[in-house]
Amino acid sequence: MISDVIIAGSGNVAFHLVKAIRNSGIKIRQIFSRNLTTGKELSLIADADFTNNPGHILMNADTYFFAMNDDADKELAQKILIEKDKILVHTAGSLSMNIFKGKTANYGVFYPFQTFSKDVNLDFSSVPICIEASNENTLAELKEFCTRLSSKYYEVNEQQRKVLHLSGVFACNFMNHCVYLGEKILEKEDLDKEMLKPLIRQCFAKLEDYDAYLAQTGPARRNDKVSIEKHLDFLKNNKNLYDIYRLLTVSIKNTYSTDGQ
Repeated sequence: MISDVIIAGSGNVAFHLVKAIRNSGIKIRQIFSRNLTTGKELSLIADADFTNNPGHILMNADTYFFAMNDDADKELAQKILIEKDKILVHTAGSLSMNIFKGKTANYGVFYPFQTFSKDVNLDFSSVPICIEASNENTLAELKEFCTRLSSKYYEVNEQQRKVLHLSGVFACNFMNHCVYLGEKILEKEDLDKEMLKPLIRQCFAKLEDYDAYLAQTGPARRNDKVSIEKHLDFLKNNKNLYDIYRLLTVSIKNTYSTDGQ
C-alpha cells in the first residue's frame, strides 16, 4: 500500500494533487521543483522537505509522482535514482509511461482529467483519474491509491489517453478561448463582459442533463442565414474572428444537416 510519496513539480496539477494527498492522510515526504519560489511554497503546504536538485531526491519513497511538463518529466526520469522496487508515475495526458522503463519494473500513469488553476477551489474526489501501469501489482496499487483519495478511476491505455486529452482540448481549452473572444468583443464595444456569465452558467447547466448534440442552439443550429451574415459582416475587419466564426458555423451546420434544415 502506498503510504508515502514524493511529488516532482510545483505547478497547478502538483498543487491540487498535494492538497488531495494531504487530505487523504498519506504522507508527502518531499517536493522536487526547479522553481525555488513555488516549490518551497508547496513544500510548506505539503509539510514536506524541498529540493531543487535531482541528486537530492530521496531514494526510498513508495511512489514518485511526476507532475511537470512533458520535457521536464522525461529529463528527470533519466536523472532520478531510486530503489528498484519503487513506483514511478506521471500525470500527463499525452506522454508514454515508458519514459520510466529501465528505472524500475513498477511504473505507470496517474492522469487527472481536469483543468487546474491554483486559485480555483476543486473537489479532487470529483476528478476522473485515468490510470495505466506496467504490471498488475502496480495497477492494483494505483487503484487502491485512487480509492483512498475518494476518486473514480478508469483504466485507460496510452492511445485512449491521447484521444481523451484531445477531446479535453476541444471541450475545455477551445471553449475557454471562445469565451475569452466573446469577452473581448463586448469590451471593444464598451459592454460589460459580466453579462456573459449567466449565459455560460445556463449553457453548462443544460449539459448536466443533455448531450451536447441536443443542447446546441444558436444561428448555425437553426440555419438562421440572416443572423449569420450580419455577424460575419460585423467581423469582416477582423480576419481571425471572422475565420473562427465561419469555421465553427460550418461545423455546426454540417453536424445538423441531416435534420433537413
